[in-house]
Amino acid sequence: MPKTVAIIPARYASTRLPGKLIKNEAREHTGKYLIEHVYKKVMEAKNVHKVIIATDDERIAEVVKNFGGCVMMTSMNHTSGTDRAAEIASGLNVDFVVNVQGDEPDIKGSMIDDLIDAMYAEQEAVACTFANKIRKVEEFIDPNAVKVVVDKNSYAMYFSRASIPFIRDRNIHANFSTAKKTLDEDNTGNNTSFHFLKHLGIYIYRKDFLLSFSSLPVPKVEELEKLEQLRVLSNGYKIKVVVTPYTCEGVDTPEDFERFLEKYRI
Repeated sequence: MPKTVAIIPARYASTRLPGKLIKNEAREHTGKYLIEHVYKKVMEAKNVHKVIIATDDERIAEVVKNFGGCVMMTSMNHTSGTDRAAEIASGLNVDFVVNVQGDEPDIKGSMIDDLIDAMYAEQEAVACTFANKIRKVEEFIDPNAVKVVVDKNSYAMYFSRASIPFIRDRNIHANFSTAKKTLDEDNTGNNTSFHFLKHLGIYIYRKDFLLSFSSLPVPKVEELEKLEQLRVLSNGYKIKVVVTPYTCEGVDTPEDFERFLEKYRI
């Protein structure tokens, strides 16, 4: 089995919820900081050789050290978690790099192992990622829920914040009941070979590709959608999409944080 590291990029300056990864309320109500929940879940993966939190903030580093986690400092100049993960990976003797969001406490170790298995079996893709079947119309029309369309071999064709594929014969925005029927039919009934898919932002990369990612030309679609995975596709590389029954919602807003506290309350 190839050697795999899991890297959790962690920054303090979240736009909507600064400091969320190390908020004391999480430790008081759930027994662990948010970043600690994620770290411990990833540690449960059987085929990960090491788990590292990558940060440029000493406050996060101190918290991680105090709960016994492995942390490495990075440059403060990175514009994305992918670049932060690449900096750490560049100094490691590994084959695969798993990039896990630091604000997704529902991540499971078994999910990481599933990604590693998928990458190990792959001959063409430079990365693998997850998707869920969309069950709710609200998700399908929500620009914060990234949708993905795949080909017959489960390689990503396109990622978008828009509702894709567009349902030409049914007005999904004007008629929720009709749209719900469409989702139900395509997910469970009339056409079992097709599913509307929501992307989950967990990736595994081949290390050599990850190190070259930041030097790839940035396409206009990435700038428009604000989705860096489109850089991979636009430059001719493949991403394998693994459909999983597990969800992994991020903690992005104060409302999300309250739901997290309630779910993990001790």
